Amino acid sequence: MHDKSELYNSDLYIPNVTIIAGHQVLIEEATLKFTRGRRYGLIGRNGTGKTTLINAICRKELEKMPQNLHILQVEQEVPGDDMNILDHVLACDTERLALLKEQDELVATDTEKLEELEKMEHENRLEEVIERLGLIDAAEAPSKAAIILNGLGFSEEQLVWPSKQFSGGWRMRISIAKVVFCEPEVLMLDEPTNHLDLVALIWLEQYVMSLDVTVVIVSHAKDFLNNVVDEIIELSNKKLEYYRGNFDTYERVKGEQIKNRIKRREYQLEEIAHNQKFVDQFRANAKRATLVQSRMKVIHKIREDMEEEIFQEPSYVFKFPVPPRLNRPLLRITDGTLGYDKDVPIIKGVNIDIDMDTRIAFVGPNGAGKSTLIKSFTGKIDILDGHRSINGKLSIGLFDQHHFESLNPRLSALETFRKKYPEIRAEPLMRHLGSFGISDKLALKPMQLLSGGQKSRVAFALITYEEP
Repeated sequence: MHDKSELYNSDLYIPNVTIIAGHQVLIEEATLKFTRGRRYGLIGRNGTGKTTLINAICRKELEKMPQNLHILQVEQEVPGDDMNILDHVLACDTERLALLKEQDELVATDTEKLEELEKMEHENRLEEVIERLGLIDAAEAPSKAAIILNGLGFSEEQLVWPSKQFSGGWRMRISIAKVVFCEPEVLMLDEPTNHLDLVALIWLEQYVMSLDVTVVIVSHAKDFLNNVVDEIIELSNKKLEYYRGNFDTYERVKGEQIKNRIKRREYQLEEIAHNQKFVDQFRANAKRATLVQSRMKVIHKIREDMEEEIFQEPSYVFKFPVPPRLNRPLLRITDGTLGYDKDVPIIKGVNIDIDMDTRIAFVGPNGAGKSTLIKSFTGKIDILDGHRSINGKLSIGLFDQHHFESLNPRLSALETFRKKYPEIRAEPLMRHLGSFGISDKLALKPMQLLSGGQKSRVAFALITYEEP
């Protein structure tokens, strides 16, 4: 990670990229190009192959992909083990670890027992190791790793905690810290904002913008893309389209392109109709045969240059059913103390009253107790002190950060619904799934073959079917 190859200072250009997953062609004869130091936002509808493309680039599976280019991707989350999180990050620098180990061994060697020549070689090697450690700023590495971890929300005392002590969301942050620490030539971030609170998100934005490396980000977070990227890559219709600027610029330019293409196509169709009318009218007229032939050539030429029909991506409207009005209070907590241990409460003095018109956003750093608050509302955990009342007719729909875990990966979306509602016919279930963009073949695919966004749609479809 220290001695950057010549590729570090060069751009990446790979034509004719084709990616097939299973029996499905996701990308066909597309051009992949990265300009060194530029930050890209990779966007596209759920299931188009964004993550598959990222994985193929990271594994260097693409033909003509430079094999000595240093590419790193944020893994889903680091494993939970006994290694502390600071060491997890420092372990990424394998050269530093090897040099420190060798330095310790050289220092521990009893040179009095060595021959004169061996002694000289030993001293020379120790000098080389110390010099190399200085060149790679080995002494600064713990400080650099700590700054990155602090920026992602870890306190100083947490740096020595074992990774197994942290939840999945926090272990995802450790993964981000490891990749950022390594400073690869190409940094891949697949949905990096999913488990970050506002403070960590702002830090990540600033850090990514300070890096002098190529960054590719897959994200649905519009504000994050607007603040960070220089260029948008859209994966659509099995091709990669490039748009200079952030997400707002992409939307404006894309909209203008579509508008112009629609106008051009309409004009071409009008021209064809106008000329065809002349041909139909005078086809049998021998005196006008030359003109008819000329008009037919015009029609043929227009059709050759014809703008392809514009298929605009369908938009889906999530429909949350409106339940019957319930009397107040729907849900109330008075002087509540919340948590899992009465001796170590997480939140005290909770007073909240929720009715049919309530709209609330709970914000706060990770670990502040937002999930505990939600679990206390829904009755998943008892409150430690105070009073909680829940309307007997209240139906609660909960979409949380672990919604994937409730979906059987071997079952399709339709099978998931049929298992939960065996008495309901397939047709209305398919219609309901379709309203969330899970239609036809998608509804029949095993859940493990769906993208993260598609699984989220299935989870939303399940929640709304309960009419909460």
